[in-house]
Amino acid sequence: MQLTEKELLILQDTDFLLTKATVLEKINTLLRQTREELKGCVENSNFSFPDGTDLLNGKISKGENYKNLPYMVLDYPALFTTKTVFAYRTMFWWGNFFSATLHLEGIALNYYRNSITINLNKLLEKDVYIGVGDTPWQYHYEKDNYIPLTENHKYFINNCKFLKLSKKLELKKWNDVPEFSTNFFELILPVLKLRK
Repeated sequence: MQLTEKELLILQDTDFLLTKATVLEKINTLLRQTREELKGCVENSNFSFPDGTDLLNGKISKGENYKNLPYMVLDYPALFTTKTVFAYRTMFWWGNFFSATLHLEGIALNYYRNSITINLNKLLEKDVYIGVGDTPWQYHYEKDNYIPLTENHKYFINNCKFLKLSKKLELKKWNDVPEFSTNFFELILPVLKLRK
């Protein structure tokens, strides 16, 4: 087994890993700031979140291997059980993008499904994507996982096993993440409410 010249240079380069650690700490700080701004949105909304939804803490987690690259996520607000998922996830994926995603499954999906189809027009032409993949745990924006949301997705929404609605933000706009995430959250909440 041989290392290429490039691999050997990387093996000897401590500067990259030290810089990576600094970058990830800054991303963590950015996600904590995003969580505080989302808490403000939650407190100022009159939205009735599903019982058991974490509206106090939120969880920031990280990993090294989403498609071989590091990532960090904020789940807030969030409810994950075997019977229901109501989660708003703000994600950083190294080398790719930031994203904000509403994930509904089980009881929560069935509860909000009708509201979403009725209010779908509020999300059209706003660069919103819909998850069409086989699993809710993929976050890349290839056409086998996310495609632009259109009016034609009502049938899909009414019949899917899980629903993910998402937006992405390019990495160079990293300072905009709190505003980006809260803006999408404030766009999504009214879509979940039935018209009276």
